[in-house]
Amino acid sequence: MRYLTKDYVIQEILDTISLMQLNNDYVPELSDNNVDKLAEDFIFDWTEAGDYEANFERTLREFLVEEFKYIKFL
Repeated sequence: MRYLTKDYVIQEILDTISLMQLNNDYVPELSDNNVDKLAEDFIFDWTEAGDYEANFERTLREFLVEEFKYIKFL
């Protein structure tokens, strides 16, 4: 089982956002609180799914793309 720390996930989110911006993908402006909440939500989803063999990076990117679609319409 891969245990994820919040700090690790936050750093991965920031790295993924940087790559998304380089690819001209939609990334909303996020506060530190938004990133913190995204990390908590991702950790919850990852733990609930229980598929620890899944590709972490791809799963995180898909999660962010979906979350950003929601944020776009707020």
